[in-house]
Amino acid sequence: MGPLQILISVTRLKPASAFLCGILIIFFFASVTQAQSGRAPKAKGTPAPSATSENTTKPGEAKARLPISSLVIVNSVNSAKAVVWTSMALKELIDRIRESPDMKVTQEKDMSRKEAGELAQTKTDAYVVWIQFEVDASMGAIDRETDTVVMGLNPGCLFISYIVFMPGTTKIKAQQRIYQDGYRAQCIGTATQPATQSSDRLRYPVTQTLPKAAREAADRIKKALELPSSIASS
Repeated sequence: MGPLQILISVTRLKPASAFLCGILIIFFFASVTQAQSGRAPKAKGTPAPSATSENTTKPGEAKARLPISSLVIVNSVNSAKAVVWTSMALKELIDRIRESPDMKVTQEKDMSRKEAGELAQTKTDAYVVWIQFEVDASMGAIDRETDTVVMGLNPGCLFISYIVFMPGTTKIKAQQRIYQDGYRAQCIGTATQPATQSSDRLRYPVTQTLPKAAREAADRIKKALELPSSIASS
């Protein structure tokens, strides 16, 4: 039955049914016509996909994200009070930091904290670490004969103080004090009740406690800079 016969048959139906069938026939012929043409309608306003995606990251920005792997170690001028012991401890500290792979460590001349900060301002590609060996004024060795506090004579009373300056500025990244094992036992006392030191010196020999404190300071510096730390040794 051809199209003409379909139209004739539709006219014999009721008006409402005939109208519905007419709409269905129109949609049927529209679908056939579109299928024969073989072309699908394109959506208007759809942007064409780009052929390539460009990398917007600039070479200079990528380079700036690389971690700084250089340290400049500066010893305090005040550390010269017990130069034999402080030099040994400083060497222990530097060697410990150098255990980290790809870490470059250089040592500058002794200088004050202010001078170390000024040096940090000129080092845009390295952290400046200022190291000072001190004796706490409240924890001095006791001279039993004169009942006076003698400062800087007992190497077991030394502690390590460090400050890490940010590259290119005087801002502080980290700072801390590291005491030797048995520090209080050796160095705390009063004029009337001095601390007993004879047995404590055997228990905490400075030849072990000061290098250990230096290694602990190095590990804490590396932790502050998120560098691989060695396992603390005795």
